[in-house]
Amino acid sequence: MDARTTNQPTQPRRPNGRLVACDPCRKRKLACDHTRPVCSRCRKRKQDGGCVYPVAPPKISGSRSPLTSPAPSMQPTSARHRPPPSNDGSPALNSNVQAPSAGPGYLGPTSYCSVFEDAENTLLLLKGPEIATLQSKSISSHATVEDSPDIMSPRIREMCLAVLENVPDPSKGVYLRHKQGCDGWIRPVAVRVAHSLYETYGDYFVNRSGARFEELARKFCINTSRPFSDDEPDPERWIGQFLGENMRWELVGLLSMFWDFIPGSRTTIWLGKRSAQYDRGFRTTRQNLRFCLEICKEFSHGNSMMLYLCQRCTVVDSKAVGDANLIVWRSHAEVCSLMTFLGFHAVDEKDRRKTTLSAEIKKRMYHHVYSMSMIVTPFTGRPPLVSKRYARTPLPLDIQDDALFSDTDTLRKAVGRLDERGWNTDGEIYAVSRVRARSILGAIREEILEIALSNNPVATIDTLLELRTRALQAISELPSWVRFDHSDLTDRSIASEILAARVNIQLEHLQNLFFLERLLLRYGHSDKGDLLEVSYDLVTLTLPVNANSFLTWTDMDRLSEMSSDCEWFVMAYAVPGGGILCLELLKPTLHIRPHRDPRITRSSIIQKLSLLVGYLTWVSPSGPNGNLCSDARSVIQRVLDQTLNTAPSVHEPPAVIDWDYSTQVDFEFDLLDTFDWNRPDFPSSQQSNQ
Repeated sequence: MDARTTNQPTQPRRPNGRLVACDPCRKRKLACDHTRPVCSRCRKRKQDGGCVYPVAPPKISGSRSPLTSPAPSMQPTSARHRPPPSNDGSPALNSNVQAPSAGPGYLGPTSYCSVFEDAENTLLLLKGPEIATLQSKSISSHATVEDSPDIMSPRIREMCLAVLENVPDPSKGVYLRHKQGCDGWIRPVAVRVAHSLYETYGDYFVNRSGARFEELARKFCINTSRPFSDDEPDPERWIGQFLGENMRWELVGLLSMFWDFIPGSRTTIWLGKRSAQYDRGFRTTRQNLRFCLEICKEFSHGNSMMLYLCQRCTVVDSKAVGDANLIVWRSHAEVCSLMTFLGFHAVDEKDRRKTTLSAEIKKRMYHHVYSMSMIVTPFTGRPPLVSKRYARTPLPLDIQDDALFSDTDTLRKAVGRLDERGWNTDGEIYAVSRVRARSILGAIREEILEIALSNNPVATIDTLLELRTRALQAISELPSWVRFDHSDLTDRSIASEILAARVNIQLEHLQNLFFLERLLLRYGHSDKGDLLEVSYDLVTLTLPVNANSFLTWTDMDRLSEMSSDCEWFVMAYAVPGGGILCLELLKPTLHIRPHRDPRITRSSIIQKLSLLVGYLTWVSPSGPNGNLCSDARSVIQRVLDQTLNTAPSVHEPPAVIDWDYSTQVDFEFDLLDTFDWNRPDFPSSQQSNQ
């Protein structure tokens, strides 16, 4: 970034936090890009001398390196202190402590201040210097965090010291665990932050002491209270906001995701998951994440890094207590609330060629949270907390992370290589490729949920059939290198992370079809075996087995990327599909008319369910979703016992078991009964063909 850009004056903002438009754009009701000294619209209209902004604060003198300069000077604010909890567990009140004056965050077109924007802009034009002086006097009436004699309450101090005690020494802390996922952009940030942390503060973690940690904690708290700009377009200046002397608690929490708190090798994860060492390491990770988030709530007004930390807390909570727990739902709600508060759902994009790092991070964060919501919602059957109906943020561009953090020319070239829909033309699955694909499928999922969860369903069979056609079209329009093919399971040349990405995307597509087929049957559409086929594929793909590979949960070299989420995959995809396979065994139809898919036979169904029981038996009842797995295993075992014990002969058709269809095939939990897929309220698979 050149000196002219660095020394640009600070632009005035409206009460809703958005930049004030130049006067010509404001009068014409046009969007202004706020470029100084002349915006692009005025430049095109050849009004080089007529682009006027309401207030022109003095230029910032001097220019420092973005990696070493302190964070931008904050608007003075006081720290919010939270004394230790009272006897009833609630924080004690302290009337002498003043809460920080947080900004209003994103405010939409119906907000309380939108009707005053024109009047405010006019007032700034008429009396800009006076208004600026009044604002500065109002701000200076608050004490700054630095001025506070004790910025850390006992509760915050205890959490800060606990986190710092867990920070590894420099010889170990610079080595970060490799983590693949939808949020791959965070890894290059973590690498930079880890090296910067130990270069600047490494001695604190070699010569450890409580007094030094308290000094460091106070510094991090002050940094966290300073403004963080999510609109900074330059990658080096953006990341410089939290490197070196600018280190913040959001980033300490971020590093806790990548530090290995488990001693020894973690290659044998399936043994480690049941070990005391793994449990201790996992608890340390979860504690650090949660404590850092709570500290950020105390001092920060919200930013992209805090949102990312909040989202990771939700994921870790789900692995600790299970996905149906109130803790997870509350944590997920907090993510959605912070995201909309920051306005990441309302990102405008007029020209993708001019995209920036900060814009792409916002888009990635929104669509990641959105797709996560579209997964959690059907699992619990609760209303979604995020909806595209109220969002306009476009899909993130399919750009490799390295290009995203590069200079402007490199980023522009990467954007130029994209196809017209924003996909890369390199034939690679990047982390953002998964975000894009899952968000596209999530949009279909949201429409399904509107029908399935509505109190007054108005859908017709034609509506559902049209939605199914669009679901099939959505998956077919994904690039070929993103789509799953059954031959992928036996192709050893495909990297594990690529296979995991394709399997994950395919499972979400199959789940969309699963919901649609169930709804079609509920609305009276004749079943031609589609539900049974989709259910069979869900179980088969979750527990892939063939001549050259083992089960997902033992074939770690092929699907290691899915290993830590295996309980989730089985409960979300395999168990619901297994419920339909159980119904086929309880009221068989395949002996009357073989399925059009030759894979689907009575024998193959029994084999798949047996494998599913094997996995559900392996899951510890005390683990996340352990009780749910135990309930499902019990039902499937009973179905298998009934089926195998009542078959009189291999030469006779299987007997129809006298099953009480006034009740459901009961897994004894409502979680996976969102759409009543295990209830016998419809003819079982292919019954309409008899």
